[in-house]
Amino acid sequence: MSVDLLPPATKEIKERVRNQFGLNEQSIREAVQMLRDWLELQPHLPHEPDNERLERWIIRCKNSLERAKKSIDLYFTMKSVTPDLMSNWDTTAQWFKNATSVWYVFPLPELNENDERIVCYGLQNGDPSLYNMDDFFRFTLMTAEIRLCEEYCSSDIYIVDFGKVTLAHVPKFSLPALRKYEVCAMGGFSVRIKTIYIINAAPHVEVVIAMLKTVFKSKIAARIQVYGNDLTSFYDKIPRKILPQELGGEAGTVAELTGRWTQKLESYQKWFLEREHLKSDETKRPSGATVTSDLFGFEGSFRKLTLD
Repeated sequence: MSVDLLPPATKEIKERVRNQFGLNEQSIREAVQMLRDWLELQPHLPHEPDNERLERWIIRCKNSLERAKKSIDLYFTMKSVTPDLMSNWDTTAQWFKNATSVWYVFPLPELNENDERIVCYGLQNGDPSLYNMDDFFRFTLMTAEIRLCEEYCSSDIYIVDFGKVTLAHVPKFSLPALRKYEVCAMGGFSVRIKTIYIINAAPHVEVVIAMLKTVFKSKIAARIQVYGNDLTSFYDKIPRKILPQELGGEAGTVAELTGRWTQKLESYQKWFLEREHLKSDETKRPSGATVTSDLFGFEGSFRKLTLD
């Protein structure tokens, strides 16, 4: 199959998504310029050279410039304070080769009728000894980075397949690591989650689901829907034709879709490495350096950057 996993958005899709948030071509240009002017005044932040990325931040923040500023600040800050997740995005590195053989993370090419993007997550290899949570999170954030460059959608729907998660995997899930990832994804990338479908969930993963509900804000936790092996009612929510074959669909195998998405990630190799230096300089932050405990759930002024 040669279909792009992120085909360019049509003019109609762009108009529909923009209209949801009261935006048009003129207001987008004005908002992007305001963000660019604001960045020029931030001594601790680098310049974001890509106007289209700034536009997507505006859309993800529902046309709120203040929220977009906070999200952009947090994005560059997380690149400084969580290098284990937000750096070394080297597609030639061994960790990346391992990650793309153990997990799958890919968006599906078709938006649904509400212009929402469906993203699939799961294990390809169920060997618990190969599971490294930080590498998985780094892999997914690389995917989020590309989507910020190319994506045009109203919000996200996640399908998380726990079918190969064994009892031996459960101790490898860490609440602090989940929290750190949540700040990167929900705050820095300002992802907008419509629904999280967890499928093929055996009883032993209930503790993992409880962790997820603890990490997410209550309104996101309430959007988690859990299914066991009987996916009959799940297929009422997601058209089978757009799903991978392993999930009962017709959109190719997980291996095929993973291979195509891996090639997409590899095509960004130079771009990833060129942007390694684009991160906050906490010594120049007007309010003083960020304390990491402030970011990850303890008291501190930087908690103001946590977004809805």
